[in-house]
Amino acid sequence: MEMYFVIANSDGDTCVESLNKEELLKRLDENYYGIRTVLNDIPENNDTNYWGEGILIIKGSVVVPQGVEKVIKYDIK
Repeated sequence: MEMYFVIANSDGDTCVESLNKEELLKRLDENYYGIRTVLNDIPENNDTNYWGEGILIIKGSVVVPQGVEKVIKYDIK
């Protein structure tokens, strides 16, 4: 299932939500986020306090980096 992440800032508080397509479209149709600008790219200033009332929608999934073993020192016996 495709997920969408909505990043919004209001009064200095940033909120990140993950929604499926159906729920996101429903919220957009009912003006859930209020009258806001939908940003078409990550702003140059990545501090959401300077985004005004804009929202950013990202399609994708959360990833978690996994540790990988790496040789950092050798020894001969």
